[in-house]
Amino acid sequence: MRHRIDLHGLSHNEASKKVESELINISLSEHWEVEIITGNSKPMQDKIIKEILDPMNYFYYIPHTNTGVIIVVDDDLLN
Repeated sequence: MRHRIDLHGLSHNEASKKVESELINISLSEHWEVEIITGNSKPMQDKIIKEILDPMNYFYYIPHTNTGVIIVVDDDLLN
């Protein structure tokens, strides 16, 4: 199932808390994918990657066709 987390209008701290909370809840289900919409904020993307995605070992990528999003994918979808 595809989910979307839109971070427009949030501070970087609010965005981090929202992403962490929602990703934990979403990752409890099976076969999920999350689109995190950061917009053109490279610092926000870096903060989310450094503080949440990397430490929690989420698989993610930033599509070259839309650098304003981070796609996080359930590891089970890759196997």
